[in-house]
Amino acid sequence: MINPKGQTLIEALIALGAAVVIISAIAVVVITSVSNSDFSKYQNLATQYAQQGIDIMRSQSESDWTSFTVKAGTFCLSKGTANLGAPVTNCNTPNVDNFFVREVIITQASASCQGSAKVAVDVSWSSGKCSASNLYCHSVLLDTCLANINSVSAP
Repeated sequence: MINPKGQTLIEALIALGAAVVIISAIAVVVITSVSNSDFSKYQNLATQYAQQGIDIMRSQSESDWTSFTVKAGTFCLSKGTANLGAPVTNCNTPNVDNFFVREVIITQASASCQGSAKVAVDVSWSSGKCSASNLYCHSVLLDTCLANINSVSAP
């Protein structure tokens, strides 16, 4: 007959080890789910801010096409404003909700837009998955072609 002394201790250690493995697996699943949920939330917000930027540019082009045609380059577009300011190389600091970076890129007489203006709005954000060299590693880019809707072509 085998000596049963210490058998209960070994059983308790095995049960404790199994519980630690199960709890660790549950923690990883929960952390991953929260991370994915946050990413989806930020992606939806970025899409809304990009669409808002497109709408602002469309409104400006419809109200004064002549003034719009002289705008070209990359501009920072802050939340709550329609003022583009001067062209920049790129936007480095968050300008929407202190989290997102919104850039508007206007290309006049774009070949891809059959000679009309191409407007692209890029909304970027950072997360713990971004590296130091690529701080804003997530982005949503929407683009559209804008033309003078008030012009009438000759017959």
